[in-house]
Amino acid sequence: MKKVRNISALLLTFTIVLAACSSSTPTPSPTSTGTPASADKKVAGAAASPAGAVKSEWAESAGLYKTETVDELYEKAKKEGKVTVYSTSGRINDVEKTFEKKYPGVEIEAFDLKSNVIMDKVIREQAAGIFNADLVLTKEVGGAIEEELVKKGMLFKYLPSDIASKIHEPYKSEGIAFVPYMEFRTLFYNTEQNKTPPVTNWWDLTTPEWKNRVLMVDPLQSPAQMDMFVAFVVNSDDMAKAYKEKFGKDIVLNGTKNAGYEFLQQFYKNVILVKSSGDGQDAVGKAAPNKPAPVFIGVSGDIRKMSEKGLKADIIWDMKPKLSVADEGLLFVGNKAPHPNAAKLLVRWMAGETDGKGEGTVPFNEIGSWMTRSDVQHKNSKNINELNIWQYDSEKFYKVYQDVVNFWIKNQ
Repeated sequence: MKKVRNISALLLTFTIVLAACSSSTPTPSPTSTGTPASADKKVAGAAASPAGAVKSEWAESAGLYKTETVDELYEKAKKEGKVTVYSTSGRINDVEKTFEKKYPGVEIEAFDLKSNVIMDKVIREQAAGIFNADLVLTKEVGGAIEEELVKKGMLFKYLPSDIASKIHEPYKSEGIAFVPYMEFRTLFYNTEQNKTPPVTNWWDLTTPEWKNRVLMVDPLQSPAQMDMFVAFVVNSDDMAKAYKEKFGKDIVLNGTKNAGYEFLQQFYKNVILVKSSGDGQDAVGKAAPNKPAPVFIGVSGDIRKMSEKGLKADIIWDMKPKLSVADEGLLFVGNKAPHPNAAKLLVRWMAGETDGKGEGTVPFNEIGSWMTRSDVQHKNSKNINELNIWQYDSEKFYKVYQDVVNFWIKNQ
């Protein structure tokens, strides 16, 4: 393994998109009021519109603010014939099989794209008056999904009341999207060499002991990994407290803005960048017996893949100040979706339907992934409300995301 120094063009899309937004993002259409929805305004038959969302006449006419029966939606969806999905998860292909079996006559046309590519695609298409996406399943990109797409009326939340009542907080009453599942970036360790986790504080990884023993993929290729680093910066007060707990003294900044940046500056000196998550998994789970095992920062779902490969590894569940930041799957209906009823029907299917037993949840209900429904049994050792994680704050992340990217590049 060696240090990887390339800068991914995919992450730099974030900068390109911001430039596009400032010059070519469409203003709210004539069918939109263009005014933010009230955070506490209740819409009959549906969950409240999220704070900051654009209240749209099109969305209202498409039924996004009401709850309809499955039979009603299916009759309308059959006339539409299909639903087009932009998805950051390849698991949409498994959803497709069960959905089309359950609802013959309605086909899914799925595009498997990275989250920053989805963001760029939606912005450019809608700026050109093209409305292809019925549904968008994505992850955040430094807060830009909310700030540049949701708040500008390009994407809408749809969460019917009969399903909303079964959702865990804060996903029930807050949020810009329906969140069917969540994951997070996390730290893995070798369980064969270590009977207990070798670190318990993120600052442990800045010490000489961990020089060249911290593995991860290049965050410039992964918005989710970069978001984890942004979380350290946004929650710098927590990082300062964790520093004092580790070293017994107040932190002294070495030319950085706060304890989050200071952590990244020191942390980077011990990091080895690997080409793929599989390389990181193997390095941790197959550690040589005569050499101290590394740790690996990967997505929580990697635990499932490591188990399938017989690797000796587990998540370090108790890290100070927090385990990680929530990495949520965000499901939206696209503005002026050409097949809105098929889109709503598919949202219900992916949510598990009213009783939570619909097969649309199955591809996302895996080890390392947490369903947000309170009545769907998950497969993890910890419940979703037991995870010691920061909640994602799009507004705060958006303000510093590019600065964190630039800081990371500067420290390479």
